[in-house]
Amino acid sequence: MNPKDRSTDSPLLELHGICKRFAEVPVLQDVDLEVYPGEVHALIGENGAGKSTLMRIVAGIHAPDRGAINFCGRAFSARNPADALRVGIAMAHQEMSLAPDLTVAENILAGLEPCRGWFIDWKELRRRAGQMLEEFCPSIDAAARVGSLGLGHLQVVEILKTLAWQPKVIIFDEPTSSLDVQEAELVLETIRRLKAKSAGIVFISHRMDEVFRVSDRITVLRDGRVAGTWNREAVSQTEILRAMVGRELKQMYPAKAERVGDVLLSVRRLTRRDQFHDISFELRHGEILGFCGLVGAGRTALMRAIFGADDFDAGEVALEGKPQRFRSIQEAIEARIAYVPEDRKQQGLFLDQSVADNMLCGNLKRCSPGGIINKRICEALTAQYRQELRIIAASLQQEIRTLSGGNQQKVLLARWLATAPKVLIVDEPTRGVDIGAKAEIHRLLRQFAQAGKGVIVVSSEMPELLGLCDRILVLHEGSLTGEVDGRTGTERDLIYLATGFSGVNN
Repeated sequence: MNPKDRSTDSPLLELHGICKRFAEVPVLQDVDLEVYPGEVHALIGENGAGKSTLMRIVAGIHAPDRGAINFCGRAFSARNPADALRVGIAMAHQEMSLAPDLTVAENILAGLEPCRGWFIDWKELRRRAGQMLEEFCPSIDAAARVGSLGLGHLQVVEILKTLAWQPKVIIFDEPTSSLDVQEAELVLETIRRLKAKSAGIVFISHRMDEVFRVSDRITVLRDGRVAGTWNREAVSQTEILRAMVGRELKQMYPAKAERVGDVLLSVRRLTRRDQFHDISFELRHGEILGFCGLVGAGRTALMRAIFGADDFDAGEVALEGKPQRFRSIQEAIEARIAYVPEDRKQQGLFLDQSVADNMLCGNLKRCSPGGIINKRICEALTAQYRQELRIIAASLQQEIRTLSGGNQQKVLLARWLATAPKVLIVDEPTRGVDIGAKAEIHRLLRQFAQAGKGVIVVSSEMPELLGLCDRILVLHEGSLTGEVDGRTGTERDLIYLATGFSGVNN
């Protein structure tokens, strides 16, 4: 369990006995951590373990209650993020801090704008940003408005904004959580290049395959304490998972369906201009059907059209054999179709509202027979789903923003499950969710399907699609390129189809 001897090196960053409480809740307790030059140090743990809080202390966002920080051999205490940036500590956040109305170049070089006299040198600014984009992600236009970019490209810009400061220590907080396979690989390759330049890197991620591919050492936090630090080559994923959750995770994915029923949802030749073309598929009772594709392939646009959030130009959607053309989301809900969006904080949750309000807002008719809210029904419904989904919250009246990502996602699922849908569409159901909560969400989805309903899962995580789904359909540039069997398919099959090839034998 001891990391290899680094007695000949001096750490760039040293944390000693860091403690932090919010109100009466201890978040970090006596945490020690070191980061060396040319090292990728993975920091992992379940949501709520204290990872982001610890790194926000390093980055000057929070102040520790107790403990000491040394940077480059000297005592260091950042009063704010600008202090940390000036000395050479930068953090690429999971929650992005971009200005949507400014260009990509303006966001990347915010605070570092080249000037001629009193004025910004716009030509030089675009040249420098373009140079970084050319190296990292040439498909992004430096002159594009950030608000026009998709989630994957937004994360790329957030990372480049951090790298523009040329920091000595870079903290990556879930940098690939919203990226597809190709974009995630660009991020990982950038991390390798930074390591080669002797930067010290802290890498926070829930993706175990990435952790084991890029890290030199791994530290696990559990309940605000260090559960252990290992050299990556000296520890197995099983040991890491056990340290994270304090128990065995014998089966990350529930068993596949032994049999499926008749067609529940059918889509025929569905088309939306510039989004997707001529899409046909069927979802059966008892089945979990996956959708795979690179960012921009049309997965989310297709689901929104089926759900009535967006219109489509041609084609037909039928539910249990009856053609449907939803003119609104409410009509889709009344037909018993539910949709959990990919970005829970921007599109799904009311962050300033309570857990209970978020859980009930999609099912007000059930809670208000006769047009008046029935408190007893509300309390019974929230208590039922809190227990069934194992939602961890101090109170159902607390603001939902205070819950971990996994519990926020469970509340969002509870909202839609309470509508008693026949078809449940979940877009990136475990994005930014820890390993224990992932297993819980997978169990819930399979349990829903086993009750004779149908589930559609859109995910950028290929292991999740293969582990959870009975079948996976693959989109490339708005068209279906093939189908992969969830029992026998491989990531290679999915990548092959997602990049535009066809003809995978299933």
